[in-house]
Amino acid sequence: MNVGGTDQPAAPDAPAGWVRLGDRKWWTTWAGVGTGFAVVAVVWGAAQFGRFFEDVVPWPSTLVLGALTMLGVLGLVTLLRNARYPQPWVHLGTDELRAGRRTVALGDVRRAVVPQDPVQRSGVLVLRLVADQLRVEIVLRDRRGPCLDAATTAVLVEALGRTSVAMPTSPDDPTGRFGRINFPGHVDLDAAVALVEHPPGPGEPLPASW
Repeated sequence: MNVGGTDQPAAPDAPAGWVRLGDRKWWTTWAGVGTGFAVVAVVWGAAQFGRFFEDVVPWPSTLVLGALTMLGVLGLVTLLRNARYPQPWVHLGTDELRAGRRTVALGDVRRAVVPQDPVQRSGVLVLRLVADQLRVEIVLRDRRGPCLDAATTAVLVEALGRTSVAMPTSPDDPTGRFGRINFPGHVDLDAAVALVEHPPGPGEPLPASW
């Protein structure tokens, strides 16, 4: 693994060209949210909509309109999150990370974050890589287990080694001693690699809490 380089050649056994990091579908943003939760959310939203407009629209119609409104909101959130976190690709030959129409050098990736979202309690583990002009999300584990095959894992580990990922610091804590408190969810390079190579299962500690 080459650490911090931007002009490093691809590893001898690395695939040529762009490699997809995981398989991000349109519903990936809702990974870990159970069907039951989604149904309850739509029904609850419909009921609240109905109560608000019950004096204007007949009750059965308000429920239908409320359900359609909630579905529209969920659809809009899905579109926005998919636009913000499109499918990531990496090119080890040129040391580049791409998502959507944006491409950055791997050396420009400076932060790795494990989002502290409630869906993690449902067995979903996400690693977010952040550069000034780009951020990507890679689902490392879902309810069924690890999401990346061995080849993709090796490519991602190699790519991480060429980034500048490190724990952020602040003027009040230049040594980063309290980084876990000041920057919750952030992990350093070693922790990010450990996450990718061995995604912890549900209930196991995450690097953000190490």
